[in-house]
Amino acid sequence: MRGGTEIKIAYKMGYVLNFYREPSFRKIEMELGLTRPEIVTLIFLNFREGVTASDICEFSGHLKANISRGIIALEKKKLLRRDTDRADNRRQLLFITPAGRTLYARYIPALREREQAMLACLTRTERKEFERLLDKLADHVPHWAALDEL
Repeated sequence: MRGGTEIKIAYKMGYVLNFYREPSFRKIEMELGLTRPEIVTLIFLNFREGVTASDICEFSGHLKANISRGIIALEKKKLLRRDTDRADNRRQLLFITPAGRTLYARYIPALREREQAMLACLTRTERKEFERLLDKLADHVPHWAALDEL
Protein backbone atom coordinates (compact mmCIF):
# COMPACT_ATOMS: atom_id res chain seq x y z
CA MET A 1 0.00 0.00 0.00
CA ARG A 2 1.60 3.23 -1.18
CA GLY A 3 1.81 6.22 1.17
CA GLY A 4 -0.02 4.65 4.08
CA THR A 5 -0.68 1.71 6.28
CA GLU A 6 -2.77 -1.34 5.52
CA ILE A 7 -4.55 -0.96 8.87
CA LYS A 8 -5.87 2.56 8.29
CA ILE A 9 -8.72 2.53 10.82
CA ALA A 10 -6.81 0.89 13.69
CA TYR A 11 -3.85 3.17 13.02
CA LYS A 12 -6.00 6.32 13.08
CA MET A 13 -7.88 5.17 16.20
CA GLY A 14 -4.54 4.60 17.95
CA TYR A 15 -3.17 7.93 16.74
CA VAL A 16 -6.14 9.89 18.06
CA LEU A 17 -6.27 7.98 21.34
CA ASN A 18 -2.53 8.45 21.94
CA PHE A 19 -2.85 12.23 21.58
CA TYR A 20 -5.79 12.17 23.99
CA ARG A 21 -4.39 9.79 26.60
CA GLU A 22 -0.63 10.33 26.73
CA PRO A 23 -0.45 14.05 27.67
CA SER A 24 -3.38 13.66 30.06
CA PHE A 25 -1.98 10.65 31.88
CA ARG A 26 1.52 12.17 32.05
CA LYS A 27 0.07 15.25 33.75
CA ILE A 28 -1.87 13.13 36.24
CA GLU A 29 1.26 11.07 36.94
CA MET A 30 3.35 14.19 37.58
CA GLU A 31 0.80 16.23 39.53
CA LEU A 32 -0.97 13.54 41.54
CA GLY A 33 1.62 10.78 41.72
CA LEU A 34 -0.59 8.08 40.21
CA THR A 35 0.62 5.45 37.78
CA ARG A 36 -1.38 4.58 34.66
CA PRO A 37 -2.77 1.36 36.17
CA GLU A 38 -3.85 3.38 39.22
CA ILE A 39 -5.53 6.00 37.01
CA VAL A 40 -7.35 3.36 34.97
CA THR A 41 -8.42 1.47 38.10
CA LEU A 42 -9.94 4.58 39.68
CA ILE A 43 -11.73 5.45 36.43
CA PHE A 44 -13.19 1.94 36.28
CA LEU A 45 -14.15 1.82 39.97
CA ASN A 46 -15.86 5.18 39.73
CA PHE A 47 -17.96 3.66 36.94
CA ARG A 48 -18.54 0.24 38.54
CA GLU A 49 -17.57 -1.04 41.96
CA GLY A 50 -17.44 -4.53 43.40
CA VAL A 51 -15.30 -5.81 40.54
CA THR A 52 -12.12 -7.87 40.47
CA ALA A 53 -8.66 -7.08 39.16
CA SER A 54 -9.43 -9.39 36.23
CA ASP A 55 -12.47 -7.26 35.34
CA ILE A 56 -10.28 -4.16 35.22
CA CYS A 57 -7.71 -5.98 33.07
CA GLU A 58 -10.43 -7.02 30.64
CA PHE A 59 -11.71 -3.45 30.45
CA SER A 60 -8.32 -1.77 30.13
CA GLY A 61 -6.16 -4.27 28.29
CA HIS A 62 -3.47 -3.81 30.96
CA LEU A 63 -1.51 -6.81 32.17
CA LYS A 64 -2.77 -8.35 35.41
CA ALA A 65 0.61 -7.85 37.12
CA ASN A 66 0.47 -4.09 36.42
CA ILE A 67 -3.13 -3.74 37.57
CA SER A 68 -2.37 -5.81 40.69
CA ARG A 69 0.54 -3.50 41.56
CA GLY A 70 -1.74 -0.51 40.98
CA ILE A 71 -4.40 -1.99 43.26
CA ILE A 72 -1.83 -2.61 46.02
CA ALA A 73 -0.58 0.99 45.71
CA LEU A 74 -4.13 2.41 45.74
CA GLU A 75 -4.96 0.35 48.81
CA LYS A 76 -1.82 1.61 50.60
CA LYS A 77 -2.88 5.16 49.71
CA LYS A 78 -6.37 4.36 51.06
CA LEU A 79 -7.94 5.18 47.69
CA LEU A 80 -9.60 1.78 47.37
CA ARG A 81 -10.52 -1.10 49.61
CA ARG A 82 -10.77 -4.82 49.01
CA ASP A 83 -13.51 -7.05 50.37
CA THR A 84 -13.62 -10.82 50.12
CA ASP A 85 -16.41 -12.06 47.87
CA ARG A 86 -18.88 -13.89 50.11
CA ALA A 87 -19.74 -16.27 47.27
CA ASP A 88 -16.08 -17.15 46.63
CA ASN A 89 -13.47 -16.50 49.34
CA ARG A 90 -10.69 -16.55 46.73
CA ARG A 91 -12.02 -13.45 44.98
CA GLN A 92 -11.29 -9.90 46.14
CA LEU A 93 -13.89 -7.28 45.22
CA LEU A 94 -12.68 -3.72 44.80
CA PHE A 95 -14.37 -0.52 45.97
CA ILE A 96 -13.32 3.10 45.66
CA THR A 97 -13.04 4.98 48.97
CA PRO A 98 -14.19 8.56 49.61
CA ALA A 99 -10.54 9.65 49.31
CA GLY A 100 -10.35 7.81 45.98
CA ARG A 101 -13.46 9.62 44.74
CA THR A 102 -11.99 12.94 45.83
CA LEU A 103 -8.76 12.28 43.92
CA TYR A 104 -10.71 11.04 40.87
CA ALA A 105 -12.73 14.28 40.98
CA ARG A 106 -9.47 16.23 40.75
CA TYR A 107 -8.39 14.74 37.42
CA ILE A 108 -11.58 13.78 35.60
CA PRO A 109 -12.55 17.39 34.67
CA ALA A 110 -9.30 17.76 32.67
CA LEU A 111 -9.96 14.43 30.92
CA ARG A 112 -13.50 15.56 30.04
CA GLU A 113 -12.19 18.90 28.78
CA ARG A 114 -9.58 17.17 26.62
CA GLU A 115 -12.26 14.85 25.24
CA GLN A 116 -14.37 17.86 24.30
CA ALA A 117 -11.37 19.46 22.56
CA MET A 118 -10.73 16.22 20.68
CA LEU A 119 -14.33 16.10 19.46
CA ALA A 120 -14.68 19.84 18.74
CA CYS A 121 -14.36 19.29 14.98
CA LEU A 122 -17.56 17.20 14.94
CA THR A 123 -21.07 18.56 14.76
CA ARG A 124 -23.60 17.45 17.37
CA THR A 125 -25.08 14.99 14.86
CA GLU A 126 -21.65 13.63 13.98
CA ARG A 127 -20.83 13.18 17.69
CA LYS A 128 -24.01 11.20 18.27
CA GLU A 129 -23.29 9.01 15.25
CA PHE A 130 -19.66 8.58 16.31
CA GLU A 131 -20.73 7.53 19.80
CA ARG A 132 -23.27 5.10 18.33
CA LEU A 133 -20.59 3.55 16.15
CA LEU A 134 -18.13 3.35 19.06
CA ASP A 135 -20.81 1.58 21.13
CA LYS A 136 -21.31 -0.87 18.29
CA LEU A 137 -17.56 -1.53 18.04
CA ALA A 138 -17.25 -1.90 21.82
CA ASP A 139 -20.16 -4.35 21.92
CA HIS A 140 -18.43 -6.38 19.21
CA VAL A 141 -15.07 -6.68 21.04
CA PRO A 142 -15.89 -10.01 22.74
CA HIS A 143 -16.47 -11.58 19.32
CA TRP A 144 -12.95 -10.93 18.04
CA ALA A 145 -10.67 -9.98 20.96
CA ALA A 146 -9.79 -13.56 21.89
CA LEU A 147 -8.79 -14.55 18.36
CA ASP A 148 -5.22 -15.73 17.97
CA GLU A 149 -3.21 -12.78 16.73
CA LEU A 150 -0.23 -14.33 15.01
